[in-house]
Amino acid sequence: MSPPVRTGRQLAAARMAAPLIVALALAGCRPGGDGSAPAPASSPPGSGGQTGATRSTVISTPKPALSSPTLSSPAQVAEVEGSCPYIGKAQFAAGEGDRVGRVTVLRTRPVGCRFYFEYQPSTVVGEIDVARFATATEAYNAMVGSAAGHSEVQSDPEIGAGAVAFRTRLQGTGAWQCVFAKGTSVVTVRTRQPYPALNAFILARVIAPKIK
Repeated sequence: MSPPVRTGRQLAAARMAAPLIVALALAGCRPGGDGSAPAPASSPPGSGGQTGATRSTVISTPKPALSSPTLSSPAQVAEVEGSCPYIGKAQFAAGEGDRVGRVTVLRTRPVGCRFYFEYQPSTVVGEIDVARFATATEAYNAMVGSAAGHSEVQSDPEIGAGAVAFRTRLQGTGAWQCVFAKGTSVVTVRTRQPYPALNAFILARVIAPKIK
């Protein structure tokens, strides 16, 4: 069967309608048919690009912080007259810079020592405190932590496993103390000298070899 013969007017109308038909067909292929751009397909993170895969959440449990061992002052412990096992009276007086009268042994474990001014028997010019820890690492951490919050901190790595010195108070008076670690022990040497820290360092160097 032969196709119908179109007139010139019919051919012109068909040419004008063709672009409109193509535009409508293209619009119908888009989502919603409203001519808007298609939304990009998304995949859940970690799904490897596969739509519909479930996302797994890993919750990490924070590790507890390691506690820092602390040192305590022997201000209220009992004391008895005696000789200090770590340094002699004359040697302490020479290193500290004051005349020393009586010497007491602090009943701590390990024992400590206290030195009094020769002309004022109630005035403390120096003090030695020894603390023991389970490990050398804990002892070293306690030594380092003792300087926290203090100003003018000085250090000397040649004393024991390391030493720090900073300002403190002794019987309410400004003083310096040197704290050093050796093995599992931490030794605190307090001196009434308010400045500089040299006296405390000198005493610590003398005492360090006596700490086992």
